[in-house]
Amino acid sequence: MTISVIIVSYNVKEFLHQCILSLKKSLENYDYEIIVVDNDSVDGSNEIVRYKFPEIILIENDSNRGFAAACNQGLDTAKGEFLLLLNPDTMIQEDTVSTMVNFFKTYSDAGAAGCKILNADGTLQLACRRSFPIPKVAIPKLIGLSKLFPKNRFFGKYNLTYVDPDKLIDVDAVSGSFLMFRREVWEQVGGLDEEFFMYGEDIDYCYRIKEAGWKIYYVPFTKIIHYKGESTKLASFDNFIAFYRAMDIFVKKHFSKSYSIFLDVILRLGIMTRGFISLIGRLVKKHIVLIVDGIALIVAILIAHRLQPRPLPPYSTLFNMLIFYLFLWLGTGYTIGLYDRRELSYSRATVASIISCIASFIFNFTFRRFIYSPQLIIWSFILVTLFLPGWRIFLLFLQRRRIIPPTSSLSRALLSRRTILAGTEREGERIAKKLQTHIEHGFEILGFVDKKFVYKRVAGFPFLGVVSDLPEIIRIHKTTEIIFTTDSFSNDEILDILDSVKRLRVNVKIVPKHLDYILGKSSVEKIEDIPLVEVDYNLYRFGNRLSKRLFDLIVSFIISVVFTPFVLPFAYLTGCRLEKKRLLGKEGTNFTVMIIKGRNGVNINKILEGFPLIWSVLKGDMSLVGSEMFSANPSVRHLRCKPGLTGLFQLQGNHRPDEVDKQNYEYYYMQNHSLFLDVEIILKSILNI
Repeated sequence: MTISVIIVSYNVKEFLHQCILSLKKSLENYDYEIIVVDNDSVDGSNEIVRYKFPEIILIENDSNRGFAAACNQGLDTAKGEFLLLLNPDTMIQEDTVSTMVNFFKTYSDAGAAGCKILNADGTLQLACRRSFPIPKVAIPKLIGLSKLFPKNRFFGKYNLTYVDPDKLIDVDAVSGSFLMFRREVWEQVGGLDEEFFMYGEDIDYCYRIKEAGWKIYYVPFTKIIHYKGESTKLASFDNFIAFYRAMDIFVKKHFSKSYSIFLDVILRLGIMTRGFISLIGRLVKKHIVLIVDGIALIVAILIAHRLQPRPLPPYSTLFNMLIFYLFLWLGTGYTIGLYDRRELSYSRATVASIISCIASFIFNFTFRRFIYSPQLIIWSFILVTLFLPGWRIFLLFLQRRRIIPPTSSLSRALLSRRTILAGTEREGERIAKKLQTHIEHGFEILGFVDKKFVYKRVAGFPFLGVVSDLPEIIRIHKTTEIIFTTDSFSNDEILDILDSVKRLRVNVKIVPKHLDYILGKSSVEKIEDIPLVEVDYNLYRFGNRLSKRLFDLIVSFIISVVFTPFVLPFAYLTGCRLEKKRLLGKEGTNFTVMIIKGRNGVNINKILEGFPLIWSVLKGDMSLVGSEMFSANPSVRHLRCKPGLTGLFQLQGNHRPDEVDKQNYEYYYMQNHSLFLDVEIILKSILNI
């Protein structure tokens, strides 16, 4: 066999399809094999290979093992005289394979080679020819001199930017996106170093090939296009951390003994510094709304300080006010979900301002010695209420007036609603067309999901995968919105799926068949004749979860301390005993509780029997208010919240709800939960005793 091509795939179904089609044309005159190693894709990449290219050898991993490990799996299987590592997000020319095979037959000293690699815009991808990052090469690259002086022989050494891109040259390393080498090289050098999860494994392999006495060539006589980063941008690992960690591993592995400690420290410090700067940049981009709010708060309070009657309050008062109000306002915004999934909600920003103002007055009234100027608080509240909701409204106004184009980086960062449509039937196609027409609403359609795999594009958009993989699909596509169609999914199916994604930062909307169908507390957004009903669970919000747990802790602790010294002796004197019991918990778990049983199985008062359950509430396995209690049998029902000592269905008296009603009560409680609702249920339960 002349050549074996190994392709490592990870969630790039359409690129992989295109890559294989172009590759097969280039391989027509050779005896070849194509080996695809799939790193646990969820977008149907393996189904495409099985369905469209059954002759390809497919290796399916049950986890993302990384590029180097997956390449080694393919190399262990390969039988070709020449071995080619090829990225799935590439497209090669018809003459690429023949040009490279002929080159190897002409240059007997060539152990490995790479061709010219272009970006999607036709520019040269600099990584296709490189020098090893020894200190004198790496330092100009790390501090940015290579960008300032690309044609300088000293500063441009790393990517050889001073060399004619059409010139055949002997280089230190070529890109792993197209890395071709002889079988003798693999037999002599071995596989890729699996310590490199992603990035760095290609330059490390080239280093080992050169150490073994072979030459590596950059061959510009043929070219490929590399849509750089398609796999890595969907990865579960942090690309920045992986890249700079790989650089550090390479330096430590190959140069720590060759150079002085001083140069080694400088090089590794430069890598860490670049990595730290990149990480800070990512954090700023991720939390840009929080940062803008913080700046707006500071500006508002500084202006409020200048508006005070003369003489002005001391700056120590201003500083204290600044720190206090920053923590209070941002913390309030986070608690009510402003920074969870609704960063641009001006209504929530207004509510946060009002709550923070009230809290400030309460704080000042309670702790008079820390009192700020009342005028300072009032002016701060007025200005904050204008500034924070104001800049959100202004930004939305600019976007809807097309002053900020929907395709701009700012619009994508702040205003774009990255949307997945669930349901590939007629209603799904209709919604896609409507959303595509009304771009002023900010929906960016990523693609479709459904219960079964679909092998075609739907309404011009890709099929992303099946709903069983929805949490992973949401993560890799950075989804912010999911829209369900009820002609493809039943209400119960939507609720089950909603339960599986409840911990992700995603808004769930449905398009009901009938306009009177609204699930719990929702908001309705209309795109012409399409009502998008937003579904949310109050119980999943951080503030509600925190208040519920604190309430459970305080009440259960007081009851345990006050009544346990009386209940346990009474039970012992009346011949009762403690007995263990297994109960079904939240999300299919189970746990052990204690109950009090009467002598010889004699029934006792239910309150006495269930008193030890309060200890499970204190521990956190149960809640005062929650789902029905079941024995530990997962087949009974999947509980979406903790079992409770009481709940909505227990208030029904003689009318015992059926299983569907019980689930509806549970859904209603989760969607409408508040501390006041818990107190109301507890009081009604006590009155019903």
